[in-house]
Amino acid sequence: MRGAHTAVPTGIDAYPASLTPRRASAGMMVVIATLGAALAAGAVVIALRGDMPDRGWLALRNGLAVALPVAVGLYAWREATHARFGRLLVLGGFLWAVVALAASSEPLPYSLGRVAGWLSEVAIAYLLLAFPSGRLAGRTDRALVLAAALLIGLLYVPTALLVDAFPSPSTWATCTTDCPANALSLVDATPAWVGDGVIPVREDLSIVLPLLILWRLADRLRHGTPLLRRALTPVLVVAMLRMLTLSASIAARRAGVDDEALAWLTGALSLTLPLVSLGFLAGLLAWRLYTADALLVLARRLRVAPDAEARHAAMARAVKDPTLDLAYARPGGRGWVTASGWPVVLPGPGSDRSVTFITDDKGPVAALIHDATLREQRAFIEAVGAYALVWDENERLAERVDSSRGELRASRARILAAADDERRRIERDLHDGGQQRLVALRIRLQLAEEMMARSPAGARELLQRLAHDVDGALDELRSLAAGVFPATLAAHGLPDAVRAASLQSPVPVNVVIKGAARYPEDVETAAYFCVLEALQNVAKHAPEATAAQVLLGLEGDLVFEVRDDGPGFDMKESSSRGLLNMRDRVSALGGELEIASVPGVGTRVRGRLPAAAGVRAPQPPQGGAAEFLLADEHGRA
Repeated sequence: MRGAHTAVPTGIDAYPASLTPRRASAGMMVVIATLGAALAAGAVVIALRGDMPDRGWLALRNGLAVALPVAVGLYAWREATHARFGRLLVLGGFLWAVVALAASSEPLPYSLGRVAGWLSEVAIAYLLLAFPSGRLAGRTDRALVLAAALLIGLLYVPTALLVDAFPSPSTWATCTTDCPANALSLVDATPAWVGDGVIPVREDLSIVLPLLILWRLADRLRHGTPLLRRALTPVLVVAMLRMLTLSASIAARRAGVDDEALAWLTGALSLTLPLVSLGFLAGLLAWRLYTADALLVLARRLRVAPDAEARHAAMARAVKDPTLDLAYARPGGRGWVTASGWPVVLPGPGSDRSVTFITDDKGPVAALIHDATLREQRAFIEAVGAYALVWDENERLAERVDSSRGELRASRARILAAADDERRRIERDLHDGGQQRLVALRIRLQLAEEMMARSPAGARELLQRLAHDVDGALDELRSLAAGVFPATLAAHGLPDAVRAASLQSPVPVNVVIKGAARYPEDVETAAYFCVLEALQNVAKHAPEATAAQVLLGLEGDLVFEVRDDGPGFDMKESSSRGLLNMRDRVSALGGELEIASVPGVGTRVRGRLPAAAGVRAPQPPQGGAAEFLLADEHGRA
């Protein structure tokens, strides 16, 4: 049920089209994966070719630090839910490829790698606080990232120009006293105010800021939804490990511990970066498993939900929000209503409620109104809403099928009853009309036979009168046959049959015909009798009408229309059997019938019948029983 994102009312919490998460194409993912593998291999080569202690161990750490973020980022990027975070994580992996230059023995690459290592701490803080959506959720998160950026940008990066050597050992290099010189330095010796003022202040802040980030992650975990807590738990664990190790290594350097212990701490800190990437992967997998389980449980509950209220409760339990509401879009963008038809006003900006729209190709069809804390679960909320809408649509289809079955049974019953009535009418007309005339003819023939011997002249006169009786019997049979199936329709087609029927109407009828195609017999017959029924209704129920019009469209599907300027009638109070017969005839052929009547204005009956077996060209009349009944006693048509 969910399609492309469409524009929504201003002020409603929804992603604008320009920020809608996008999946990476297969070709783009291959290119990025190839580039990531090349950068990881480059980080390994740089470490192996350098003169750092434990080069093999350093190469492994740096290679994993580049490869894992790119791999996990591509995994997140492959689906729209976490696409933004995936892109950021891939960029982080590319940044750490620059940081890996710190394993070089050359001064310039080493110095650039050390400065990039400082900048990478801002990226790590952003990724931790932006997981899993890729966006900072509130002011606190933005303030912490800004503080990290100011700390690195003001107290770390500028000092690269004012110190003769970088602090060692570090996360990205295993050297201690024999590290390469700072190629970016502009001075021969570190100024005293940098060593005694700037460096202690920044180290103190570098101990406090990671602890604040941990506190923020713990606060998000405590106040988050069950889905968010499930995804954040592994991230919080690895973030705690990294932040505590970072604070401990800075505090150890401040305390002047020996290089061996400090090297052990920085080595442990370097391992936490790949662990952070694995923590992100564990969180993404936990997110997917939780949503899959929740949707499975929702599907089971929807299957046994007896009504819309029970389905609504199942949705609320799936997203763990008892205040969840579902609103449906009115046609034409005329607002929103509940399932029971009550109008709903969507929450505006600044509300503690948020809105997630369920859309199709034509735009929003429903809106889920939920707690604002569920904003990060937009894709999950959309999936829940789509499940419910599909289920509701299935219920409506089932109801329509049941209703159609009932209408079909009623229509069949009416058709059978009409057929029985028609057979009884034919039997009655034969008995009261044609049969009586034939009996009378037989009696007169017997009289004529008896008179032949006594009075030949009287017998001839009687036989001459019998000719008129035969003409009357023929007229009776011809009229009866026309009531069963009009001979003109079979011989000359629908237009002539309709014109002939219009001539019998007491109300003047104008016949307009467009096209000249012939249709299958059942199609033409249904159209003829519907037009005939409509004209009879005009004569019977609207005798004060001054004119009527019959329109026939004989191109493609057969279209017929009968209009009159009579007094009209109330459609709600009408229960005409003739109207039901018309509907039954049209629906039996898969057509459509529309009856519109306005009191004081007039009535319009319009029908469309499918061509069924296809339109066929006009055919010459063929002889048959119907034509025989139209012939006189001399064989003239």
